[in-house]
Amino acid sequence: MSSGIMKVLLISLATSTERRRKAIQVLDQNNIEYEILDAVDGRLGEHPLLRRYNEAKFILHRGRTALPGELGCYASHLLAWEKAVELDQSVVVLEDDFILSDDFQFLIEQAYQWITKYGFVRIEPWRTRRFFTVENHLGVKLVKFLKVPQCTTGYIISPYCAKKFIGSSQEIILPVDVFIRNTYLHKQAIYGLAPSPVKPGNARTSTIGYRKNKINNFNVKVKKTLFRFYTLFMTGFTNLISR
Repeated sequence: MSSGIMKVLLISLATSTERRRKAIQVLDQNNIEYEILDAVDGRLGEHPLLRRYNEAKFILHRGRTALPGELGCYASHLLAWEKAVELDQSVVVLEDDFILSDDFQFLIEQAYQWITKYGFVRIEPWRTRRFFTVENHLGVKLVKFLKVPQCTTGYIISPYCAKKFIGSSQEIILPVDVFIRNTYLHKQAIYGLAPSPVKPGNARTSTIGYRKNKINNFNVKVKKTLFRFYTLFMTGFTNLISR
């Protein structure tokens, strides 16, 4: 970006030409420095990161198998985390279906002063009321979530946090947004920026797919329910004690 503070990594499927074109146009118009990361297409099943999928553990967590789009999305974010480590600098990660706020660059510049200390800052809106303010400067607030929202349209990540996420992703057992939400898996507190520099766009066609097809099996349902209580407790406890 023009301030030279943080680079944007744009996650985009090469085949989603219209979404990529619109995202590039917005970034160019706002003089934002960016690098395109070709997203992993899970439907092709070719990328080495897709081999990390552990179907049994995914079913235990979600009560269903993973969609190819979910696996591709997770692998794509892994590539972004690896890039942050390679660059050894904090980066802004955007999926290509985003809407930029008019004060995007100002808000990102404010977040820059906090990212090294806090590691992960969500930059899209949220609905949960379970959060509290930890920093406040020039009308921009940094909040810590006690209940972490889902969705990965936009966030800032430090190389230290990226290493933690990579180390905790040797197996893919959840969708990537749920992995981030379940903080007991990676021990990284999740923060958010208000006002939000971006919000999810209005893409009519999801590249993920339909996530509601659960396995209709009594044992699977019981195990998922029990494990859900475990993850809620562990995540809640981690959110309280983590930095």
